[in-house]
Amino acid sequence: MALLEIKDLTLRFGGLTAVDNVSFSVEDKSITGLIGQNGAGKTTVFNLLTYVYQPNSGQIFLDGKEMKGKKPHQAVTQGLTRTFQNIRLFRNMPVIDNVKVGCLQQGKYSVASGIFRLPSYWKEEKETHNKALELLDVFDLVPYADHYAASLPYGQQRKLEICRALATKPRVLLLDEPAAGMNPSETEELMSTIDRIRQYFEIAVLLIEHDMKLVMGICEKIVVLNYGCVIAEGTPEEIKNNEEVINAYLGYEV
Repeated sequence: MALLEIKDLTLRFGGLTAVDNVSFSVEDKSITGLIGQNGAGKTTVFNLLTYVYQPNSGQIFLDGKEMKGKKPHQAVTQGLTRTFQNIRLFRNMPVIDNVKVGCLQQGKYSVASGIFRLPSYWKEEKETHNKALELLDVFDLVPYADHYAASLPYGQQRKLEICRALATKPRVLLLDEPAAGMNPSETEELMSTIDRIRQYFEIAVLLIEHDMKLVMGICEKIVVLNYGCVIAEGTPEEIKNNEEVINAYLGYEV
């Protein structure tokens, strides 16, 4: 059984069908790419997966359980965490505090313990601090732990956003154009980072991306959207040679 399964998903905005009967799956511990031209419906699919929108029809299953009727923050507790095309960090907070925010939904101490700073509060705060440092170490960001997030170079800000997402302990990590705005060197490093994430955290990754070198280099499976519809699904080699995908999106130089 697939870890994440989307069946016949449809979303309409008035007379516009943004997502049209979309079906595909994401296997456990896999890296899957979702590609297509601007306006094809890729980010809308992410918004459906994280309850920003509710579908008009269709179903979403995570680990065999149907996901429906929840609030966006509840997607995190169910195991779906996303990043955004435009980096959304707490820019005026230290790097380590950005990661600690991702740990908050796992907090167990009571309100009273937090207010009166009881031993249970300090115990959990220490555990959270150590966990955040461990995550930063995976991304080579420990030297910047006390720096403000806004002071980091663009590529490291992107890594910090992914690090914060992983602090929530997701089953599936959704990356929305993680290479957007990166130079070739940063993109190369990002490819290694995404592969390391899959292996180190043993999770599935679903990513939206326009950089075909990145997509073809790390994805085991690629799903192609065009005007809200899935027009192809397969391995990078199959997608690269699919005539419909070439005409709709890739062109002849991939």
